[in-house]
Amino acid sequence: MVHESIIIRVDELEPLLIDIRRYLHQYPELSGQEINTANYIYKKLQEAGIESELISTDSGTGVIAYIRAGEGKETIAFRADMDALPVMDKKTKSYASKNSGVTHACGHDFHMAAILGTALTLAKLKNELDINIKFIFQPAEEVSNSGAIALTKAGIMHDVNAIFSVHALPTLEFGKIGIKYGMVSAAIDFFKLTVKGAGGHSARPNEAIDAIFVATNILNCLYSDISRQFNPVDPFVISVGKIQGGTATNIIAETCEIEGTVRTFEQDMRGEILDLIKERAGHHARAYGASVEFECCNGTPPVINDITLARLTEDSAISVIGSENIERMQKPSLGADDFAVYLTYAPGMLIRIGTGGEDSSHPLHSGLFDIDERALGLSVKLLSQVALNYSNSKLYLQKWANKVVV
Repeated sequence: MVHESIIIRVDELEPLLIDIRRYLHQYPELSGQEINTANYIYKKLQEAGIESELISTDSGTGVIAYIRAGEGKETIAFRADMDALPVMDKKTKSYASKNSGVTHACGHDFHMAAILGTALTLAKLKNELDINIKFIFQPAEEVSNSGAIALTKAGIMHDVNAIFSVHALPTLEFGKIGIKYGMVSAAIDFFKLTVKGAGGHSARPNEAIDAIFVATNILNCLYSDISRQFNPVDPFVISVGKIQGGTATNIIAETCEIEGTVRTFEQDMRGEILDLIKERAGHHARAYGASVEFECCNGTPPVINDITLARLTEDSAISVIGSENIERMQKPSLGADDFAVYLTYAPGMLIRIGTGGEDSSHPLHSGLFDIDERALGLSVKLLSQVALNYSNSKLYLQKWANKVVV
């Protein structure tokens, strides 16, 4: 059974959690620019008397909070990402984004409110905890200049034994919790191709080398030919999200830029795919008398949930919402999350929270994305129970010692 004190505390907090989430949704900030967001979170923690600090990094400003049980105790962490996306909010809700062209279309407002709510809940249960807890509010999850990399380089994981995070899932209805054992999501890498041709008059293309035309041929290659070079049982996806070229409608473009991502589950494939993109882009450019510059940036590795922590989380979820509401996630996602960076320092668990409903089933990264706000209280109850179960982990691990996950 879920701890009675958790239920009482979260039920009291629920209106505040909704207010927090709506404020954050109204005032989203892009990656690396989360100054107001960080200050807001910090203020809420300070008002609750929770030890906390602002931390400045090359990727932006984060917030770290602490509940301490004492030196020599194990430490777990809960992490929330803070950045929004350059997407126009198309909702007509009262809490729609007030920052034009920016919105929380990936649920990071929900993640922050859930982790903040967990801190507010566990602060009241401090005397029942035999572990230290660290709450990490991280900037810049959505970009290659990852806040997770910056924060871990700053040393925030030096004493952490396990780390947990949540992610909104609009394809899973409210009231369901998604548990995935092992591989959760893909590695991600970023690339940029700059095609260089020769400009000219649009009436005389024979006198020019059309960089946009060359770029479209390269794009077709990325989406077709490259996939034929790998075993189809090893999934990966190349997606181009940005093409930019030309200066006027009557001038043949001299340059054209292509920017995109590569996502895969296999570590060995990451370099092979990027090398092939560079090679094939060069071939296509030279075929038309153009040249191409290739740039790439390694992103984050795959997210792989720790089996023991997944068991602990599932057991906690059952006590909160019942076994019938646990969704065993069978397939990993080709989405990426820099939560993976923390997992290179300590085992961890990324939990999927069902946020789907009548008005909240629009996809992630959509301008219509929203959540069923009842998922806030559910998430806080779950994470608080996870903390209590981990605090009693010796008994817990004995309970699971002979259980087999199928």
